[in-house]
Amino acid sequence: MGVAERKQREKVQRRNAIVDAAEDVFFKEGIENASMDQVAKKAELSKGTLYLYFKSKEELYRAIILRGFIILKRKLKESALSQSTGFEQVRAISEAYIKFANEHLGYFNAILHYQNDIFDRKNSEPTSVQSLEGGNAVIQVLINALEKGVEDKSIHPTINSVETAFVLWSQITGLLQVVQRKMSIITYHYKVKQNDLLENYFTLLERSLKV
Repeated sequence: MGVAERKQREKVQRRNAIVDAAEDVFFKEGIENASMDQVAKKAELSKGTLYLYFKSKEELYRAIILRGFIILKRKLKESALSQSTGFEQVRAISEAYIKFANEHLGYFNAILHYQNDIFDRKNSEPTSVQSLEGGNAVIQVLINALEKGVEDKSIHPTINSVETAFVLWSQITGLLQVVQRKMSIITYHYKVKQNDLLENYFTLLERSLKV
């Protein structure tokens, strides 16, 4: 291995170590309370070295978000491929997203925070573009399942797959936020449990999509 190749590998390893450290800090403290000083300390690096790899806290946070999108996309694709019809794929994708939110709460909350990002197409950092592309890749899995459902006639032929994908994604994301933050209050006042809400979502999903 040449010197240049070794240095490049070491650079990649250090960058990944920084993101690992940032995950620990951001997931524990939250984006608002976390600082680059805390990340540098966790990574056992000087703050100056940290800024050689990431220009800002926001840029570093987007690197974490991209990791989350990569994991989420893989899980959604795996769940879709295990089903035969388009509608079954849409349902499996929703179930996989729910499971992702439960098993990877830090990434899920990072993605929620990303939804507040304002993307400027004319003036954007590479990490901003990458996180946008990561989010697009995730929603594309759902779009593909809806298109397959229209083709195999398991989903109503009049739907617009792109518009429907964003509506469904917004619905399930909103529901997961409610479950995460308000479930105990809902259960106390209305005697409704988490599984009741999720089952109701899937019932509505079937009624709205199936022929």
